Amino acid sequence: MQTTIIYIPGLGDRYDTFRAFALQFWKLWGVQASLVPIKWYDGESLESKLARVTAAIDQVPPGQTIVLVGESAGASLALHASARHERISGVITLCGVTRNFTPISSYLRKRAPALDEAVNTLPNDFNVDVHSLRAVIDGVVGSKYSSTSNATRHIIWSVGHLSTIFLCLTVYAPIITTIAKKLK
Repeated sequence: MQTTIIYIPGLGDRYDTFRAFALQFWKLWGVQASLVPIKWYDGESLESKLARVTAAIDQVPPGQTIVLVGESAGASLALHASARHERISGVITLCGVTRNFTPISSYLRKRAPALDEAVNTLPNDFNVDVHSLRAVIDGVVGSKYSSTSNATRHIIWSVGHLSTIFLCLTVYAPIITTIAKKLK
């Protein structure tokens, strides 16, 4: 059975071109991967952003395994989407915002209101397998905010938020694709 990964990015919208480029190489590890541009700073609601994810899910042919990969703020959307769609086999979060008590600065609350809404309404438990990958040290999303209570936790041997995300898109991509292929 083919595994399809739907990648939901974090706040760095300007990095989407790089993300999409890196995801093309994930087929080397036996998965199809596509990026859903979220455009965090466009002022749209959580529902409009989730509609983009739903559209990507609906494009996957029946019979394929669908795994959502949520990066940083995108993890909150991945978790919300997994609660709404029974076709989702699992969620992988990368340095992810996964707890409803994650502190968000007032600046980000204003610039990305959908993130504020997504975090405030996150449930505590999920019905799909969740794997949370995080850096040894991440000054942006701390360890107590980067894993759901029922997640399988993985430590990526790196320091920093952006550097770990970069490594997950490139060097550590085989780890993510291996986890995704096990989520049936």
